[in-house]
Amino acid sequence: MSFNNNRLDAFLAHLGVERNLSPKTIQSYQEDLRHFVTWLDDKKLDLKELTPPQLDEFLTLTASREDYSPTSVARHFSSLRGFLKYMQNQGEYDFSTESMLATPKLGHYLPAYLTREEVDSVFESAANSKNPLRDIALFELLYSAGLRISEALGLKLSHLDLDNEWLTPIGKGNKQRLIPLGSKAKENLKNWLELGRPLTSPKADNVILNNRGKPMSRMGAWKIVQQHTAQLTKQVSPHTFRHSFATHCLEAGMDLRVLQELLGHADISTTQIYTHIDKEFVKQEHRAHHPREMGGK
Repeated sequence: MSFNNNRLDAFLAHLGVERNLSPKTIQSYQEDLRHFVTWLDDKKLDLKELTPPQLDEFLTLTASREDYSPTSVARHFSSLRGFLKYMQNQGEYDFSTESMLATPKLGHYLPAYLTREEVDSVFESAANSKNPLRDIALFELLYSAGLRISEALGLKLSHLDLDNEWLTPIGKGNKQRLIPLGSKAKENLKNWLELGRPLTSPKADNVILNNRGKPMSRMGAWKIVQQHTAQLTKQVSPHTFRHSFATHCLEAGMDLRVLQELLGHADISTTQIYTHIDKEFVKQEHRAHHPREMGGK
């Protein structure tokens, strides 16, 4: 067991013995903090060596997780704040985290997204891969349709209506939604289905298959994403393309309620995080193009 796990155990014992919290509350702390301790161990970091920039990296990663709502993010931050405060009192962590772990300003930890030029470069890279039809089809589902990676990999042939240009993916809670398919995305998906997919000798009815004709794993998709985003300076995951889809839709003037439907968000508050990104885009455009911002008189 790592020193980080030992510290977590000590904190949980403190919650039970000294603060007299219920077993259920302690379990909630444990579940929230397990992700942090696992992240430390994966990075081979001892808590005492953790720097504020490294902590900021973890907070940004937490806030951009597809399975966390803004409320979940706030709860995780609160659990981490309590843990690090305790560790400071024990002399196990030296840096102040008050400003970083205040009730999280989610606008500071916005999901990473790509510019349109960066998205274009990804499609250009995919066009030159060993399996261009399949890789491009995957990116069409992630970016052009804004699907979660689980939805893209779980999409079945029966969920495609190319003639009428619709997708009907199965999202969270086993809910099906309707997503329009653009002409370019339709063309690229059709190319894969007719010219590329049959060559894999399909053994499943999933739209996206690996080279052996079986459903692609999340790790397989992750590797494809890493391969075609290596030229970028940003850390990119499959979910980054969904964030980019949402951002670019808002930049183009899409109504927030429509975007909520396309993303399959049960609560509009989950979709509203993208309005922060949109405001940042407006601010950047103003600075880039307003005469006084450009040095004009």
